[in-house]
Amino acid sequence: MEREEKKFEIIVNGKPKPWQEITINYAQIVSLAFPQTTNPTDVFTVQYSHGTKEQSRGTMVEGQSVTIKSGMIFDVTRTFKS
Repeated sequence: MEREEKKFEIIVNGKPKPWQEITINYAQIVSLAFPQTTNPTDVFTVQYSHGTKEQSRGTMVEGQSVTIKSGMIFDVTRTFKS
């Protein structure tokens, strides 16, 4: 019997996005928020809320990941490094 993968719906910059995995990392969130970003001088701030009991809210940095749940909210803002 094949096990069906759980599908999550997360909110990224106000838009619902489907997600299949139990965790998501900084780079994946940035990619969902800004799919066309290729400028190496861009810097992103990632904040999340409505997360799991252990990680209900916080800020993510490059290399970090969090466990997600449906309805989790991610706000990603881009700043330009000078």
